[in-house]
Amino acid sequence: MSKSYLKISLNEILFYFTRAASGVDVPIGLSEDFARSNIWISENGFDPSLVSLQALDNLDSKTSSLSIKFEKANEDPHLFCPENKLLSALKASVSCVDWFEVKGSSSQLKISNVDSPFLVISALGANKLIGLKVLWIDQDKNNYQVNFIDSEEWEIVSSSTNPIELSSNADIFISPIESDHMIHKDNSIKKFNVTEKKLEILNNGVEVKENWQEIYDYFSRCLVKSSAESRASGAGAGLVDSD
Repeated sequence: MSKSYLKISLNEILFYFTRAASGVDVPIGLSEDFARSNIWISENGFDPSLVSLQALDNLDSKTSSLSIKFEKANEDPHLFCPENKLLSALKASVSCVDWFEVKGSSSQLKISNVDSPFLVISALGANKLIGLKVLWIDQDKNNYQVNFIDSEEWEIVSSSTNPIELSSNADIFISPIESDHMIHKDNSIKKFNVTEKKLEILNNGVEVKENWQEIYDYFSRCLVKSSAESRASGAGAGLVDSD
């Protein structure tokens, strides 16, 4: 008998993931962007708690940082963390989206040592940035390519058996989809249609598995513990059971 997991709505994804990011001291604007990226993740059939937990853990443990710098060496634009840490995908995602919204899909960008590459993918998808391909080889030597074909369709090209959402930290290269790139003949291609999958998710909800409890724990840091004073002022339940 298969195990039954919790299912939540897309509105609940927005609610919980915004506050989970706030629970690791991410500013509210970045937290909201992070939550919207998790809606896109969910709409495409991925478990958002599985995709996002590592990035939150890295911020909580100070393994990653929201600090980011930009440089343009030899005409190649480059984002990186100036500290001796991983660059948090929560910050890299927003900076990446800003770059391509200004420069357009004919531009290119390198982002160094991002802790959760698939979160960058989700931000590009959530903001409907099309005509781009994203390449990376993670620290475990898994290679991935994502092509954003149009506002509805995107695809994963990879020879790795490791799920893309579990990809470890990597340097990411983003460029126009029509430019030269390396795709080995033994790579598999997995295609996605956002509209088709979104309808299924709207009808059935988003299934979240084992990592959900840890996401909820980060969310819970935003909750104010009740006290006699808070209840008397109207927060939470009343002072008697019938309230």
